[in-house]
Amino acid sequence: MWGWIFVFVSFALLLYLYLLKRELRRLKNEVAEIPKNAGYGSRLFVDLREKTILELVDELNQMIDAFEEQNRQVKKMEENVKLSIAGLSHDLRTPLTSIHGYVQLLGATADDEKKAQYLKIVEHSVQRLMEMTDHFYDLARIETNQKDLALTKLSFSQLVEEILLSSYEQFEEKRIHLLFPEHPVDTTVIADPLLLTRVIQNIVQNLLRYAKSQAVLRYDVEADDLAWTVTNDLKPGSKVAIEKVFTRFYTEVASRTNTEASGLGLYLSKKIVERMNGKMDAKLEEDQFILTVRLPIHRVRL
Repeated sequence: MWGWIFVFVSFALLLYLYLLKRELRRLKNEVAEIPKNAGYGSRLFVDLREKTILELVDELNQMIDAFEEQNRQVKKMEENVKLSIAGLSHDLRTPLTSIHGYVQLLGATADDEKKAQYLKIVEHSVQRLMEMTDHFYDLARIETNQKDLALTKLSFSQLVEEILLSSYEQFEEKRIHLLFPEHPVDTTVIADPLLLTRVIQNIVQNLLRYAKSQAVLRYDVEADDLAWTVTNDLKPGSKVAIEKVFTRFYTEVASRTNTEASGLGLYLSKKIVERMNGKMDAKLEEDQFILTVRLPIHRVRL
């Protein structure tokens, strides 16, 4: 009897070892195929319900998930780089072409009045180039987390007024009327002064380009945040795709013939606000474009 038991146990053990070896061989082949199938929801399965093997498969599946997520991120970065290069090439080419053309005209004319006019245009194009370069540089540092933050308490409304006053002549020239809050509130926020300045400047430039006749500013305290809302009417014929206003290189002009806009202003501003633990959103109500920036008042939001 003991002989039969020994034979049975030996046979069961050999069968188990055979199945285990076969399962490991199949698992090895499936693991070898992972790089080819990455990004397609690859999953490893086993028929042998052995605890150690199951735990190994679970660990491998977690590695596959991480590998596929990394692949998706790499592909997304590659697409962003391609888009950035395409947008950068277009946006830089326009002012460079303008500079080249007016430099040639400068050399071909002896009229002092025309020379002054051409020089003014060249100066404007150079300034635009510098502004674009700053945008691209800041964007690269923000998206790669290389931009150091100096979060401190500051008066949001005071900074807004200073920047708006510096652009007062431009608003007057375009006949855009600014309406400030009648009842002031405490507008202290926690933010980086330099980065917040860049955000406000971008919003001001957006107003100068797209506002028809007025912009209304409002401050509201919402729980632990200060909400700054800017509402402006739109020029006749404006076609704003509200779902795309925070998209990289989006401009109102679909053909991208707007030489004054790189399409990075609001995209960069949103990125900066989020880095400062805030939120930024926009909505469209009839002919009113409403932009809201929210920043923490007393603490850094986790």
